[in-house]
Amino acid sequence: MPWPARFQKGKVLGRCREERSIRFPRSESVFLPQSAASCPTLVLPSHFDRGVVEEYAPQIEEVLREASKGEGKALVELSAVESFDSAGMAFLIEALEQARAQEVDLRFVGVRPAVSDFFSLVGIERLLVPEQQAKGGNFVEKVGDLALPMMERLGAGKDLLVEAAHSLMDPSSGGKRAGRGRFFLELEHAGIGAIGIVSLIGFLLGLILAMQAWVQLKVFGADKYVADMVAVSITREIGPLMTAILVAARSGSSIAAQLGTMVINEEVDALRQMGINPVRYLVVPKVGALALATPCLAVLFSTIAIFGGLLFGVFVVDLGWQVYIEATSEALQAGDILGSLIKSTVFGTLVATVGCSLGLNVKGGPVGVGKATTGAVVASIFMIIVFDAVFVLLLRVGA
Repeated sequence: MPWPARFQKGKVLGRCREERSIRFPRSESVFLPQSAASCPTLVLPSHFDRGVVEEYAPQIEEVLREASKGEGKALVELSAVESFDSAGMAFLIEALEQARAQEVDLRFVGVRPAVSDFFSLVGIERLLVPEQQAKGGNFVEKVGDLALPMMERLGAGKDLLVEAAHSLMDPSSGGKRAGRGRFFLELEHAGIGAIGIVSLIGFLLGLILAMQAWVQLKVFGADKYVADMVAVSITREIGPLMTAILVAARSGSSIAAQLGTMVINEEVDALRQMGINPVRYLVVPKVGALALATPCLAVLFSTIAIFGGLLFGVFVVDLGWQVYIEATSEALQAGDILGSLIKSTVFGTLVATVGCSLGLNVKGGPVGVGKATTGAVVASIFMIIVFDAVFVLLLRVGA
């Protein structure tokens, strides 16, 4: 494979030394420690951009040639590199392609954190690892790859909740007065702003559930139990569950995107420099607002869903207003309503915690913000389902 014409001229050849490195092999992880033996090494300058890239093309060819004649290993020394651009990245990618063609194990040593972040942002490992090899692994490994990130998010969320609780009790925590104002802003956005969509979906779901229940119950002549089925199923399960999913899709994604953008723009670091605890100022208002707004929205959802079932029962099933309302009141118990409120509060706290945790740990620029936003919705819904199953076991099986 000939070297591109834009990389011509040459300079600087060094030798290997023991040091931590970043490796881009054909089928392994990108970030690996290395204990290097003596091997051909190319040392790059502090400013490796398009102004100097052409000078190093012949030298990397010489390094790879020497390596192919010896042990098949070569290094590129990056410890002096302070600035980097796309031309430098193109040079390294071309060097790795040349090394692969010549069956040389090429490694990058002395990589600074800023350069390492640039590698992650560009996603250089995805450009080099073949698709079929990247998808390798047995079933257990694939399950682990899916489960471990979820467990890490759960642990990060737990740590964030603990830190938020600590900041509330810490008198030296900054941003308390501003945090109160932000709490009401978040409450308005998460609560009042969601009334429309929650009401619409609740009404439609109540109609649908009443219709499906009537289709089955009329076979046995039990039309009047439509009210019981709608009221109990909506209040116990569907109301808090659907409300939490709507909150996750609407507010959870918004929280992750907002905090992720603030991290990328270094606004969170600016808060720390001003002596303001970002957890107290940003996280606590969001968690508190969703913990309060979600049960209120769940009550609204259940009420409107029951009203939708009432309309169907009165105008289609011909039960009568009084009969339907009496059947609903007899079917519902105080424990059903209390359980719904408790579940909704927990679900709202979960959604806010997951969104804040992923948003504050964004890496990789705008792409990272997009991944955090998607991950917040997916992880929130997953945790909602898991905790709902736990509540069912505790509240129903235990009873």
